[in-house]
Amino acid sequence: MVYKIDMGLQETFIENLKFYRKKSGISQKDLSIALNKGFNYINSIECGVSFPPPAIIDEVAGILGIEPETLFSKSASPANILASYSAEFSKSLKEELTVSISREIERICDRIGK
Repeated sequence: MVYKIDMGLQETFIENLKFYRKKSGISQKDLSIALNKGFNYINSIECGVSFPPPAIIDEVAGILGIEPETLFSKSASPANILASYSAEFSKSLKEELTVSISREIERICDRIGK
């Protein structure tokens, strides 16, 4: 697993909350209202001013369609997801290019040998 950034628990939570909220197409205001809180409630959490209690974290996760643990997982953060996909894509691309170049060299050698 690739961990690119060293964040604390609250920073990880905030980054993941923003990412999964936006991915779900839910505004801060709409999420706040869905939680029956003031309309700036999620903004205060995402700005690091406040931190929600466990019951609210469970409710937020349910609204976002994720497990509560995902909000605290460094491997679920956007930067680490991107780093993981980049590493995987790089390896895959390298393998594909190696095979393709090898085949082309063989084809050229076969033509020269005839």
